[in-house]
Amino acid sequence: MARKNIFELLSEKYNIVKEMNKIAELFLSIEITATNPLNFQSGIYSIEQIFEWNCFPKWKQRGPYLSCAEMKADLNIPNSFSNNMDDIIKGLEYYINILRLVTVNFSRNLNISYPSAYPMLLKNIDILLEHLNYEEQVFAQDEKVILVPKNPAATAVAEITDKEHIAFAILKYNHNSLKGNIAEKKSLLLSIANEYEPLLKNPINGFSDYFDKANCLLNNLNLRHNNLEGRDKREIVCEMPAEELEKWYDELYQLLLFCVLIKDNIKRKKEIDDLVKKLINL
Repeated sequence: MARKNIFELLSEKYNIVKEMNKIAELFLSIEITATNPLNFQSGIYSIEQIFEWNCFPKWKQRGPYLSCAEMKADLNIPNSFSNNMDDIIKGLEYYINILRLVTVNFSRNLNISYPSAYPMLLKNIDILLEHLNYEEQVFAQDEKVILVPKNPAATAVAEITDKEHIAFAILKYNHNSLKGNIAEKKSLLLSIANEYEPLLKNPINGFSDYFDKANCLLNNLNLRHNNLEGRDKREIVCEMPAEELEKWYDELYQLLLFCVLIKDNIKRKKEIDDLVKKLINL
């Protein structure tokens, strides 16, 4: 057996909890030097201080919160992490949103000197996301970043829609916090289905079975209609455990993405066919 080099050996030592705590320590301990300030004295500040004094009051996602400490308390974000994946994702999401605003918005307003640990912090976050198989989805207009499991189909559909709120619904469905939240998943599914209703009513030739199945699930899983009582009542849905209903919502979500991608690829194929014909007839 060939000897493993030191880099292969080191990669096997990667520990998610250990690396998350390194990120948390860097985030809390990094000191940034600011001169020529707008609203505060020149000096050395933490990442959260820079954020609070130069962005927090105008941040679109601030809500009623007055400080990072207040927000972290309500989110239950610890300073030290254990083997709790929900806490890790939530903590990363908090750090990334603040770091993005500090890096993008503040550097152009202040003469800021970042320590060498700052780019290392950003790189370590990227490495951890790779190990978690998560990715950032940036909504610049709303000044927010969400973390979602990597889903090539969801990313592809979100990229081809020209409506940001639909892209957000598509990507948010995968968010870690929505596991078990059937009401929110139902709302997102309806938003996606309503946006693509014209497509669902006019299936692509050769793929009608997929569109028919999507419409059937939308009509009979307590989504478009009240299937728990009245004329549209479905006993199987009434008796279905919440975990099973969520499973079928997740399957419907994937089916909706597939239907949208079929349309996009049919259009792409036609454009390629037209080009091939022109090339052959040259």
